[in-house]
Amino acid sequence: MEAEQHSSKEGKINKDHTPVKQPNPKKPKHQRESEDANTGAAILQAVQVLTRKMDEQMELLKSFDRRIEANTTTAKEKREEICVLKGKIGGLQKENSLLKEACAEQTRYKRRWNLRMIGLTEKDGEDTREVVIGILTKVVPLSVERLRGTVDTVHRLGRKGDPATSQNTPRAIIIQFGMRMVRDDVWKKSKDARVCKDMHIRFKEDFSKEDREARAKLWPLVQEARKKGKRAFLKEGYALIDNRRVDPN
Repeated sequence: MEAEQHSSKEGKINKDHTPVKQPNPKKPKHQRESEDANTGAAILQAVQVLTRKMDEQMELLKSFDRRIEANTTTAKEKREEICVLKGKIGGLQKENSLLKEACAEQTRYKRRWNLRMIGLTEKDGEDTREVVIGILTKVVPLSVERLRGTVDTVHRLGRKGDPATSQNTPRAIIIQFGMRMVRDDVWKKSKDARVCKDMHIRFKEDFSKEDREARAKLWPLVQEARKKGKRAFLKEGYALIDNRRVDPN
């Protein structure tokens, strides 16, 4: 039996087998300590670099915060300044509107002494003032001497040969009176004066450009209101419809 057991063990032994080394052989202690020290140093260096970068980022964020705070303060100050300026602008706009209205009213007041004559044939070398005074003697019962002392200046508007007169349309004439009563009398009686019909001329009130444009816009409204039986009139720069003021805008 011993011989059989011995022979069976020998049969199981592989005599050609060569032992293989372990894949991770154990390193010596001093080598492990050296590698651990190197790893620790590398980790410490990486931590220091990361810390430095974080510090830089924090400083950059603080700089942004300071800039944002400064911008916020400046924006607040600018908003306050803008509010003050808006108030000043509003006051200036109101003052400007009042001044414009005052100037317009002053211009209207001055023009109330004027009349425009439309349709008088234009002649070379004419004495416009004397021609107009001769016509006025047939409109109102005043002598030539009285009218010469009352009529201030007389002149045609624009230059001869302008596009406005290219169709041989005579230029309008501005008559400036020294007395408002005489001007109003001429304006009233010219509407039925025979001389105006015979010479195909007519008198008009002297309005500013702005007032003429306003009247052109408002005239259709006045006509429509009159068709409806309402009291409607054109004034200087506005209309009155049933005692209610209507502006062109």
